[in-house]
Amino acid sequence: MKTFSTDKYTPIDYLTWILGDEARKGANIKRLGVLRPRELKLLEAFVPYQDCRNDPGHGEISTLIGIRLLDYLPGIREIVVPAVLGHDTGWYGTDPDAWKRLVEANKENLKSLDSEVNRRPHQNRGIIVSGRIFQKIGYPDEKYHFEIADIIGDHDTRKLPTTDSGRIMRIADLLWRVTYPCVQIYMANLCSEEIFKRVKETCIEGEKTHLGEIGLRIGRLEFANTMFFKFGKEARKVLLPEYKEELERIVLFSG
Repeated sequence: MKTFSTDKYTPIDYLTWILGDEARKGANIKRLGVLRPRELKLLEAFVPYQDCRNDPGHGEISTLIGIRLLDYLPGIREIVVPAVLGHDTGWYGTDPDAWKRLVEANKENLKSLDSEVNRRPHQNRGIIVSGRIFQKIGYPDEKYHFEIADIIGDHDTRKLPTTDSGRIMRIADLLWRVTYPCVQIYMANLCSEEIFKRVKETCIEGEKTHLGEIGLRIGRLEFANTMFFKFGKEARKVLLPEYKEELERIVLFSG
């Protein structure tokens, strides 16, 4: 495994990033060429069930981050990638705008969204959807199915201990919250100060325990990347001095 270095980590390049329905179909992760042939087949099979909360790009970005985390953390790729691809497929068949309404209604207390009643049903359904896809595609190997089911079944509620691969899946899912597509979906009309405060509370600071050291470092860097891409030089006033190292890396990356 690699040792994480801010200077050597390559942030997501939003200048070339495709948003919207093509992202739901995995356009960006396909272009990057990081998926193996059977993973690509799995991605295609999941498309009808992917990003069903009108959050296109969630599946592919979380999968990309999960693959990157495998460079720094122990885990089994044959578990991590299928688990990330399938983790939110249980939202299929529900009102696609219901979650956004819930977020808006609870914007003063977003942690309240993490209740059993809000999270457990889609986890349970996601196990069924993913299991059917695995059987249809013949990948991953059946020996991994139970662990993947356990990971999907508790990825948001996080009531039970998890495995190395499960930790990676949870981190990858959480780090979706720091990305530009997520900000544009849920926070497009907020000012830089409001976005900075919300993301710190709901991901960076609020999820330190689950992110761990590597997840936190990647999260901080990708958050600086999102803020600089969205607000340009204006982002400096909220990122500095706390995110000085990350901002310097992003400015260099952005050219």
